Amino acid sequence: MPLVIDARVDVELSADGDPCVFVWNRFEHTIIGQPQAVFTRTSWWENAGTSTRIDTELWRVDASRGGEEQHRYDLRRDADGWVLALDWG
Repeated sequence: MPLVIDARVDVELSADGDPCVFVWNRFEHTIIGQPQAVFTRTSWWENAGTSTRIDTELWRVDASRGGEEQHRYDLRRDADGWVLALDWG
């Protein structure tokens, strides 16, 4: 079962525009392998008046902090920045 984080993070992008590093709680997490981009569509009536965006950009990544064991995370790009959404462990 994933752990919901929902914390703002700083994300560094590669030359291709894919996330390659994110900083969470002052620690740099290096993304390992190829991140997987997923776009989900929100029904406009569910968020009426709250946002002009109906597509959510989500990246599933495997990342490691230093030499520690890697974890799978979901990074979400919102209109005002990046959010670490889930830690899959």
